[in-house]
Amino acid sequence: MKTKKFLLFALLVTLAFNVHAKRTVEEIIIEDTDLTNQLPDSLSSDTVVYEERPEEAYEEVIYTPKPSILHIPININVLLLEKKLNDNFNGLLYEDDVIEDDSLMARAWKENDFKISFDENVLSYKVPIKIWIKKRFGLGFTYTDQEIEGTINLEMKTAISFSRDWGLITKTEIIQYNWIKKPVLKFGVIEIPITSLVNKILNDNKTFLNNTIDETVKKYVPLQNYIQEIWESVQDPIDISESGYKAWIKITPKNLYSTPIKGYQGHITTTIGIKCLSEIYMDVPPKITQKEKDMPRFQMFTNTDERVQVNLLADIPYSTIDSIAKDIMIGETFGEGRHTIYVDSMEIFGQNDKLVIGVYAKGFINGTIYLTGVPYFEQSTSSIRIKDVDYQIKTKNVLAKIVNLFYKKGLKKIIEAKLVISLKDEFALIKESSRDELFNKELIENVYMDGMLNQLDVNDIFLTPKGLKVGILLSGKLNVRIE
Repeated sequence: MKTKKFLLFALLVTLAFNVHAKRTVEEIIIEDTDLTNQLPDSLSSDTVVYEERPEEAYEEVIYTPKPSILHIPININVLLLEKKLNDNFNGLLYEDDVIEDDSLMARAWKENDFKISFDENVLSYKVPIKIWIKKRFGLGFTYTDQEIEGTINLEMKTAISFSRDWGLITKTEIIQYNWIKKPVLKFGVIEIPITSLVNKILNDNKTFLNNTIDETVKKYVPLQNYIQEIWESVQDPIDISESGYKAWIKITPKNLYSTPIKGYQGHITTTIGIKCLSEIYMDVPPKITQKEKDMPRFQMFTNTDERVQVNLLADIPYSTIDSIAKDIMIGETFGEGRHTIYVDSMEIFGQNDKLVIGVYAKGFINGTIYLTGVPYFEQSTSSIRIKDVDYQIKTKNVLAKIVNLFYKKGLKKIIEAKLVISLKDEFALIKESSRDELFNKELIENVYMDGMLNQLDVNDIFLTPKGLKVGILLSGKLNVRIE
């Protein structure tokens, strides 16, 4: 499977290796610049701030992966089934050429094509049938054979449902029949109606006719085969490797269910739901194991929708965030004149549910200033940002009014405005690839899939000793049509 067909999943790897922040062009205006005049003269340009590095601390988080949900509407064009039934249910339908056992020979043909309608879970149709019968009459020491012909419209219905192993259950019944041309027995110029005899023959062969249609429907609407194909195909590891890294996605299906089979505007419809777990493997591919071919027992859900929800857990190392922070902050200056400081270096780590941002300043003040902030996902910009930025209590005590009245506003503004882990470009690529390559393809003959992913959300953000773990939800719609 080609890598680009699954670019939607490359988002995870992009987060880990290629996440970037766009440097904004707007200037951060530091207010209250006149406060520089209020700084104590005793502070010289070589003033050093001695501040202990805050202790790293991480809450133990037991993350249970949220299941991914694939809702796959299946849409079967009734015209396709009608054509297959007419092709299979054609010509000579029934033949009994042995007259000696019951003094009867009989043949039945389909006279014309029939039309199918489908409402709720019932196929309805009329089958025009031509009947020929030869009846043997005993005449003492001899006998005579007489031929009978007639044409009839059979009104039939087939109810469709699922079995516990996802096979189709079909139940065909003859509702009634109407004679288009009533059969008569000919003795010379005399014609004797014998519809009661033909009715008996039809009644005796109802089971044959019903079974013939049942088997034909099951043959040309192999839903069990389609569902089995979907169940197994989602278990194939997806190679999303690109230059510079190797990665695979593994999906493990856990549950399977369906909505009732219904008819709607000339189509047979049902929705298959698959609950599964999605995992990403870096550097080493997942072990190839034997696929789970046995599908769970059939379950019926009254309602579902067309959502595809893929939950994945992405890692954003502190080194990545640190690189973004340095790109936007190194060399940034605050103050004016002899009271100017500039950012010389930075580091990022965690403290429970907050990021700690260490800023090493040089100039009027030399030393490390520590701030904290809470990472969050901003839906409107598809990015992870930092909010509630503030100084550590110890930092406030050390810098006193210098930080609180002068440097505080500018530094906080820059971090909240510019420290951005952007997912926007990556998600635009995901949407494009899912529409053009991933979902739009022919699965097997006459079975087509189409859809796209159109929404990205972040459910959870956890701080770990190595970086952020981000629970990502990709949403969209998917459809399978059979035509």
